[in-house]
Amino acid sequence: MRIKEIEAQNFKGIEKINLSLESSPRNNVFTLVGINESGKTTILEAMNSFEYNEEKQLSTISNAIIPIPEEIIPVKDRTNFNGSIKIITTLLLEESDKVELKEFLENNCNFILCENVDEIKIEQLYNYKNSKYEGTTQKWDLKLIGKPKGSRSKKLAELGEEEWKKAVDMLKTKMPKLLYFPSALFDLPDKIYLDPIPENDYKNKFYSLVVQDVLDSLGGSLNIKEHLIDRIKSEDKSDRDNLKQVCLMMGRKLSQVILEEWSMVLTNKAKGISVEIDKDQTGVFIEFKIEGDDGYFHLSERSQGFRWFFVFLLLTQFRGYRKNEDKHIIFLFDEPAANLSQKAQKQLIKNLETISDKCTIIYTTHSQHLINPNWLEGAYIVTNDAYDGGEEDYEAKNTNIRLYRYRQFVDQYPQRVSYFQPILDVLEYVPNELDMCDNAIIVEGKTDYYVLNYFFKVILKREDLHLIPGMSCNNADTLISLYNGWGKNFIVLLDSDDAGKTSKKRYEDQFGSIVEGKIITLNDIDSSWKKKNMESILDNKIKLFIEKSCFPDKQKYTKNLYNKAIQELLMCNKEINLPDDVKKSFEKIYDYLNNYYN
Repeated sequence: MRIKEIEAQNFKGIEKINLSLESSPRNNVFTLVGINESGKTTILEAMNSFEYNEEKQLSTISNAIIPIPEEIIPVKDRTNFNGSIKIITTLLLEESDKVELKEFLENNCNFILCENVDEIKIEQLYNYKNSKYEGTTQKWDLKLIGKPKGSRSKKLAELGEEEWKKAVDMLKTKMPKLLYFPSALFDLPDKIYLDPIPENDYKNKFYSLVVQDVLDSLGGSLNIKEHLIDRIKSEDKSDRDNLKQVCLMMGRKLSQVILEEWSMVLTNKAKGISVEIDKDQTGVFIEFKIEGDDGYFHLSERSQGFRWFFVFLLLTQFRGYRKNEDKHIIFLFDEPAANLSQKAQKQLIKNLETISDKCTIIYTTHSQHLINPNWLEGAYIVTNDAYDGGEEDYEAKNTNIRLYRYRQFVDQYPQRVSYFQPILDVLEYVPNELDMCDNAIIVEGKTDYYVLNYFFKVILKREDLHLIPGMSCNNADTLISLYNGWGKNFIVLLDSDDAGKTSKKRYEDQFGSIVEGKIITLNDIDSSWKKKNMESILDNKIKLFIEKSCFPDKQKYTKNLYNKAIQELLMCNKEINLPDDVKKSFEKIYDYLNNYYN
């Protein structure tokens, strides 16, 4: 069973949002991007409040997991809220779910299901009067149509109420599990107490489940009670020896999973992870220690980055071993690795990509290093009306958190750059003027740079030209001076329209022999391109086709969206099927530029 979409109404600063987990192509990673205080965390909290399960109770830390009902009242109505906070979730049934449902109804309710159930909509309501919480109710939009088992009648009817409740209870066991990991949960205690655990000690209860996950990864039906707790309490030497062997196996497994990943981030590798079971006046506990060049250290004594990655991998890499659980898992991460280095954040992207094969991941970020261009189909922009005038003009009374698909937001609000700046930082090319290569080709601007790079690298599969984006056709002076001063070979490629011709003459007058034979216009490449610019080499029909490859709903060519489509296609290395005459035009440009230096 999978979640198709989640809708939230009246939750804190949210009036109404809809987060769809369906995308084309199919995507298991969803990124919520926005400036600080835009409401990204609130959206995760709203999703997480949909259904309560044992694990959510165990992972409660300072109300970070399950919010207090009085604290989720709409911001604008806190003084006198009379109504409901709604979390509406639509579930999609897989074929295996449908088969199980039919078999359950037949075997337990003597009912033959005759109409397939493809979706289930569940509405969870937090009810209030005068801003006081009055309880939670759930409404299931689920009709089970069929006939009693053995009936020969062709007349169909709905399943009776009592039997319907049985079916709902069965379906609840199949529902996807939402696991929310705020930053507070990444503070792993040095000692995780396994026995006894006080009733309200949710943190140790939660991490004891994680310890069991590690045991499950070793095979052999190991469990905390018999193979850790009982053995540390035993005076029998063989029990103690067996305990040491289990700890050794756990340490090796953790070292393999965690340290190999961390070595991708930091070359100063830890040597290993040791696991120790001991007891004190409080009870039986487990410790994870890191072996370094000068001894063993608690996790709390290592860097913040290492601690975060350790816990992240502990929570995600071992969860798949949990027994008797076949539910689809949805991980909710709030600003993961926010304070880590650029290298560590890029490694996290790789880790998320790996585990997304087995689960769904939703995470918030305002870091460009945590944006993967391949996941833009699942990217959302989060905005808050309270910041409409900018971060300095915050108005709490105007709070309204909104959610837009990335493409929708770029289309509707291209001027509101700050919200999707992290994505632009990935898609935009920022040249370093002093990182100069030889045999450079200076083009008029970033648009020409993206277009030529896309056709050369992705369409034509050729990568040996060094393109440098200028500021415009008449602003290449600085680059010409720098390349000449550093003794680097270069040419300048300009359009053959009036602006290009004027700029060519100005550069020749200004630099003289320095640029002799180095200022090229498009009509030097093809005489039929007289008065053409780079954009006009493609007709609007082809440009619309390129635009629609990223913005499929568009029916009219728009220069801004066409340029963004080219950037995205280049970043994602995505090839589209273009006519041969279009390819030949760019082959002509490539061959001319390549032959200039060869």
